[in-house]
Amino acid sequence: MGKNIKIPYSLIILIVVGVTTLNFQSNKLIENEANEWLNKMADAVIEPGITVETLTTDIEQTIISPMGDITISGTSTINFVTGDQNAVLETPQGTVEVSIEDGAGVQKIGGREIPMNGAQLQQVKTEMERNYVHVALNKDSLDAEFLGMETINDTEYAKVKINFTVPATYYLDTETALPDMITFNQFNQQTGSEVEVQVKNSDWQTVSGVTYAFSIETFAAGEKAGSGTIKSLTVNE
Repeated sequence: MGKNIKIPYSLIILIVVGVTTLNFQSNKLIENEANEWLNKMADAVIEPGITVETLTTDIEQTIISPMGDITISGTSTINFVTGDQNAVLETPQGTVEVSIEDGAGVQKIGGREIPMNGAQLQQVKTEMERNYVHVALNKDSLDAEFLGMETINDTEYAKVKINFTVPATYYLDTETALPDMITFNQFNQQTGSEVEVQVKNSDWQTVSGVTYAFSIETFAAGEKAGSGTIKSLTVNE
């Protein structure tokens, strides 16, 4: 029979402390690299010295549905300081006005006012949170982690995950630091399960010190779900 080898308790403590220290140092390195890339992205999206309070976009969107393509156009204003939003949209059902102020929202359709429920307001809040301008403005208070590098179609990306209520991963072009793609999971009511959503940004243009994607494509579970084209962008107006 083999001999029982007793490991001194003090040595066990040293081993455990050593592993914990290594893990802590590794986590700090990952956090530091995430913050470094977030700083690069922030400077790429908003020129240093520029203050951004509101953005107004004039956009035309196409939503792909089982019943055919749906086109929606109009203007939308986001206040990144207060979280308020206002939009006037032309839809197949007519003009729809959306107003969110002080945490409450209402939709105006055909002269009727319909209060927005909690789920609708949360969805709007979640979408604003992951907007890369919002990320650039709030980079110092975000819980982020660096996921490494990935090459897609000959372009190298730094992947940074931000732990919002619905976590999102930002693929930052290592040459421009702009978020060419954002991925997150979203519940699909038709399938009853979560699917990965990819938002691909391109045609970056700079207006009043803000660099914004004027072309957007959205994919759900690998299938194209919609697209959008920004016709104009105004800052702080």
